[in-house]
Amino acid sequence: MIPLLLILIAAISYFLGSLSSPILLARYVFHKDISRSGRVVGYNTVVRLFGQKWGFAVIGADIVKSLAAVLLGGLLMRIPGDGFPVIGRLFAGFCLVLGDVFPIQRDFRGGRGVICLFVALWLADWRIGIFATGVLIAVLALSQYLSLASLAGCLTGVLAAWIFVAPEQMKGVAGLLVLFSFLVILWRHSGNIRKLLNKKEPKVNWGRRPESRLREDRF
Repeated sequence: MIPLLLILIAAISYFLGSLSSPILLARYVFHKDISRSGRVVGYNTVVRLFGQKWGFAVIGADIVKSLAAVLLGGLLMRIPGDGFPVIGRLFAGFCLVLGDVFPIQRDFRGGRGVICLFVALWLADWRIGIFATGVLIAVLALSQYLSLASLAGCLTGVLAAWIFVAPEQMKGVAGLLVLFSFLVILWRHSGNIRKLLNKKEPKVNWGRRPESRLREDRF
């Protein structure tokens, strides 16, 4: 029973994760194809082309699809008597990250997966969400580097999962699922890490006009 449920959770979560909110919004609201730039199409691209409110719409859509997958993962893992909903939520989060980062319909070139993981962390245990989000906000405020803040928040989520997840016997599995998600996100940020080391990573555009070219940043 449990292996079949995990396969179902994986399929649904990967599919939802692979849906690109920016591309779908541009296609069905503005009737434009922004998938041919050869770069990661994300929040900054939408803001540049359509305005800030549509950037928030992209974030909202990513949160909604992540909520749907993670909540469903928890519900499905309640079916067997010995199932653990928290593992269903974190496993769904991991598959969401895979779908967002490696979407099969876009030649495995997707986004960053950060929102997907953060939604899973909050729904797994609110304490994990608070610690991870708190670190993200603190690092972002101090450094103004969104990529650095995202990675710091995700890494905090790994550590917090090993501390707060219940029941006790599930801490190891939960921690590994968050760790695997973090490693995928870390790999996806390899370009940003190189830019940070070379002091070429752009800082957050606090209220300034966005650049006219397509940006690779995606939250």
